[in-house]
Amino acid sequence: MALGIAAYSLFSAHDAMIKGVIMALPAPQILFVRGVVVMALCLAIGRTQIIVDLWHSKNRALILGRGLMTLAAWVMYYSSGRELQLAEMTTLYYVAPVLTTVLAVIFLKEQITLARVGGAAIGFFGIVVAANPTGFTIGWPVIMVLGAALFWAISMILMRTISKSDRTIVQVFAQNLIHVVVMAGFTLPFWQAMGAREIALCVAAGLVGGLAQFMLVEAARSVPASVLGTVEYGALIWSFVFGYLFWGEMPATTVYIGAFLVVAAGLTLALSEHRNRREIIDAP
Repeated sequence: MALGIAAYSLFSAHDAMIKGVIMALPAPQILFVRGVVVMALCLAIGRTQIIVDLWHSKNRALILGRGLMTLAAWVMYYSSGRELQLAEMTTLYYVAPVLTTVLAVIFLKEQITLARVGGAAIGFFGIVVAANPTGFTIGWPVIMVLGAALFWAISMILMRTISKSDRTIVQVFAQNLIHVVVMAGFTLPFWQAMGAREIALCVAAGLVGGLAQFMLVEAARSVPASVLGTVEYGALIWSFVFGYLFWGEMPATTVYIGAFLVVAAGLTLALSEHRNRREIIDAP
């Protein structure tokens, strides 16, 4: 769970870097460059054995599905960054843990507990409060973020299944390979010139994002998907910090209240799972 929290904290920094260039570059080009950086990093560490392992994997169909799901999620999510504040888009996106909990029970037959249901419910209520139904405009940016949350939740279920047999570095390499191949068709014919700032942020996003992906997959090996999805809440605070520091964003009061609720939900669930594991270990 510590790995999961660290991974999502890195994703928050990664998202801030992406938002820093989203007004200058289209999302497909950013994802293409980031994917190339992560692939190069994986090959530098694992060499050609990664390709051999991927070719012989029994989960190639699932890996392809997860790659496409995460790609769709990130394209929709980052495209919404042109219209929404970082704290707004991140808070709305955190409906994903609720969806992950539901899907994990249905498809992975994970045990449903009061703590998991309660954490998901409180987190969802926090999302509703943050969205401020009385004054929040449900436009395409909001719809794209919610759609991204659905795709991410599905990818979490696939990741949990794949992690049972495939090495972490193979999964990370395969996911970014899919991103690069798909985005090449949308990016290369319409390539936009990149300045030093854009290149630096995209490369940094690749390095940070690659590490976050690796840590997330490692966490999925031992943490149920319904729990791992909910620890996303713990990283929400970073979106407020980065949004204020870099863009001077001041979210509405309802966003702060909603964020507090989703963080509380995640921490409560984390403590509950830790207590349950201690009881299992201490049992004679």
